[in-house]
Amino acid sequence: MFSTRPLLRDCGEDDHGRPLYELAEDLDFCVGLNGVNGLVVRVPEGFRTDLASVPRLLWPIFAVAGRWSAAAILHDYLYSLPGCSRFLADALFREAMHSLDVPLWRRAIMYYAVRLFGWWRLPVSH
Repeated sequence: MFSTRPLLRDCGEDDHGRPLYELAEDLDFCVGLNGVNGLVVRVPEGFRTDLASVPRLLWPIFAVAGRWSAAAILHDYLYSLPGCSRFLADALFREAMHSLDVPLWRRAIMYYAVRLFGWWRLPVSH
């Protein structure tokens, strides 16, 4: 579960016309293991994100922002970390959407979209 709702600042657009945002404060996501909070991921203040990386053509159906925004920020952050596997990042994205009560049908579509196409968003260093 997330400690708070993300507080974002508008940063204009990226080179492809997608809106960019910056976290105005840290965002913590806690994952319980065997009923105990065992893993905390902190996305630091200042991290930049485009939220959900949805192709512009699909924006009318799948907006870049919504109930899933905090999960998308977490996912972008994990993809930016050297050594973090796509599998782990995608699994935590799915778990984060579940904790935000994103409907199952939307979680499934968004999860499988990042499993199939997430590789193209990875930084060159990966």
